[in-house]
Amino acid sequence: MKKFFLTLIVMIGAYSGYAQFKIDAEIRPRFEYRNGYKKLRIEDSEAAAFVTQRSRLNLSHTYKNVGTKFSIQDYRIWGESKHNKDIPGVNVYEAYVRFKAGENWAFTAGRQSMDIDNKRLFTRSNWNQTAASHDGITVGYKSESMKLTMLTAFNQSATGLYGTNYEGMTDYYKFLNLIWLEKKHGNISLGLLAITDGHQISEEPDNDDNVYRFTGGGIVKYASNGMKADLRVFYQSGETKEQQNIAAHYISASIGQKFSDVLTGAIGFELQSGNDMEDADSEDNNAFDILYGAKHTFNGMMDYVSTPSTTGNAGLMDINAKFDISAINNLKFTARYHYLAVANNYVFEGETIDKFLGHEIDLIANWKINDIAKMQFGYAMMFASESMETLQGRTPDGLQSYFYTMLTVKPNFFEGK
Repeated sequence: MKKFFLTLIVMIGAYSGYAQFKIDAEIRPRFEYRNGYKKLRIEDSEAAAFVTQRSRLNLSHTYKNVGTKFSIQDYRIWGESKHNKDIPGVNVYEAYVRFKAGENWAFTAGRQSMDIDNKRLFTRSNWNQTAASHDGITVGYKSESMKLTMLTAFNQSATGLYGTNYEGMTDYYKFLNLIWLEKKHGNISLGLLAITDGHQISEEPDNDDNVYRFTGGGIVKYASNGMKADLRVFYQSGETKEQQNIAAHYISASIGQKFSDVLTGAIGFELQSGNDMEDADSEDNNAFDILYGAKHTFNGMMDYVSTPSTTGNAGLMDINAKFDISAINNLKFTARYHYLAVANNYVFEGETIDKFLGHEIDLIANWKINDIAKMQFGYAMMFASESMETLQGRTPDGLQSYFYTMLTVKPNFFEGK
């Protein structure tokens, strides 16, 4: 065995003269204390506490214009498996091959993850310990002033002789096409994003009918002298999986300023359209869906309003403010405030409820231990209104709070060039 490893090291060292090879990893345990996270705690509620862990091993290889990556990961809750049992739990997070054509173009095929724009509609979901990846083909272009990403995916749950039935997977997309174009000109950046996804509407083996949803819009960003501003507008159409017509929209805007090397601040708002329950004649679904975007990052880390269903499909208005403080080396503090309300009328027992849902305050501390290790601490509080109680059908008791601490270590085991 010792001779085998010595031979392997010699072979890798010799081969590295012709190619680039890298082995690195990520170990990320996270402790969470949930005492009102997502759902209002009531009188008999007991806080939940647990530790989850992501363990990821990455192998990257580049030879001339061909690059490959293979990433496997294990997700577990501490204690879910008996210490003396061998229970398999490793899955493939990424496995792709990438061909570069010249200095700017790249073609990628396989299982891959990516963040698009500001992660609002499409992300690798890094907060989630399992994260998200997609099986597909990507065409990319990148220069100093322009960026283009095109992704296409077609999914099947099994091989077959006839038909394209996506059996047992109606909650997941069957088709996906994405185009993202961003062009910079001086201090201004203009972008276009279009996403079309298709779902199979039936679980029946002989029914592979599909519905399609289109989401598209524009992005404007401006940056100058420590100031940053952005505006995003999207429209959503097509059909839901229940074959209901979609007519929804999304608007967000923010402006931020770097006041000094210590303090940065920003204010903004986000509007997701929703259904008007006072309009009994409406046949469309007006609830905007954030698709495959980040659910934890934007509307408060307690995740009370992370999907259309959490606001009763009445939409969402989030007015927010953020401050970053970096007064100590390797230590950064972030404070966020969210004013949350439904965007449209929600009717309960014949009466339209007040739109205001609550205030949320998030506090985060990031500590860079060294170049491969960092710690993050977070604490959040939700001050819910009677309308939030109505939406959830729960009478709160005490402070709604959430705490976590997360250690991330990314060692580099080997790198040969």
